[in-house]
Amino acid sequence: MIQKLRLIQRAHRYRRRHDPAELEAIRRTLKPGCVVLDIGAHKGAYSYWMSKWTRPDGRLIAVEPQPDLASNLRTLYASSDDITIMHGAVGSSVGTITLHIPGEGPSHGASIRELDAEDGITIRDVEVPCFTLESIASEHHLDRIDLIKCDTEGAEREIFQTGSDILRRFTPTVLVECEKRHANDDADPVGELWDIFRELGYNGQCFAGGRLIPIEEFDYTKHQSDPDDKPNYGNNFFFTHPDHKQPGARCGGGCTCGP
Repeated sequence: MIQKLRLIQRAHRYRRRHDPAELEAIRRTLKPGCVVLDIGAHKGAYSYWMSKWTRPDGRLIAVEPQPDLASNLRTLYASSDDITIMHGAVGSSVGTITLHIPGEGPSHGASIRELDAEDGITIRDVEVPCFTLESIASEHHLDRIDLIKCDTEGAEREIFQTGSDILRRFTPTVLVECEKRHANDDADPVGELWDIFRELGYNGQCFAGGRLIPIEEFDYTKHQSDPDDKPNYGNNFFFTHPDHKQPGARCGGGCTCGP
């Protein structure tokens, strides 16, 4: 009961204070019957809302690589038939992969990319299962994916590059975190991510200052200069495809169909 109350409190903090614009965009996107992937579910704040907004008849698959957090989510949602918790990371291949976790407990900075120890913080290495978007869709017999939320601390480009067939097949809406500080100094992670989606016919936007701006207006020096300046920091990107059909949408022939 205490864990459930903590989850509800955390979910409401995210909706009211941390990511209100992002969650409102998701709320407008989702309908009953939608299928959602939460890649990097962490403590479940996004999963809490997304599972509510897809009911009835929807489905949520949450993937979390940190063992303790995945175990907690499984306990919380043990009685929910429409929610599946997978312990593991999403990457470019199926098998096992090393997860790097800063500090002694669960961390927002855990990643499958190499991390540098800073300010005396130790990095723990844990071997975890690794999936691809394709393997998740195949394992769970998904015939649609309506939305993917992805927060993987720098692994997002390889996830969606490898999973481009999933994007092409299902045209899901995608909310993904992407930051310069999670890449090499000379890299352009946002540009590389945008290339993946643009080639597939997606539209791209960035959340900045509590509103959506065209991705073409994104600027590292303006929108990612100070991670502590949360109201003005722009690290969440929103990709939508014009061909995506929601559950119950009618195609030109008048039939009710999926994507």
